Amino acid sequence: MSTYEKINFKIPEESYDYRECSDYVIKEIVGYKAYDLKYLSSNDISYNPALGTGQIQIKDIHYVTISYRNVWEFCQLIDEKYMASSKRTFNDWIKLAKQNKWIKFDE
Repeated sequence: MSTYEKINFKIPEESYDYRECSDYVIKEIVGYKAYDLKYLSSNDISYNPALGTGQIQIKDIHYVTISYRNVWEFCQLIDEKYMASSKRTFNDWIKLAKQNKWIKFDE
């Protein structure tokens, strides 16, 4: 069992009115398209430590590959990219997770 599997995560859930509320989101700006980030392929997303904590980079926003996944799978992908960064470690991630209350602690 990996260290990642030993942690008790909060599972993200979409709100009951997610689809309805999404109708009001800007879907297109002249010459550009908005994407649901969770569907961008792993190869299109990178973590750039120079951008600061929690910021990702899209390699070419004009040409992306779609990978259908749920929110939980997207969170795992982003976590893996963060920890794979040469300037970040698992301990850095744990510190952020505790600070942002991403991990549930049994009391």
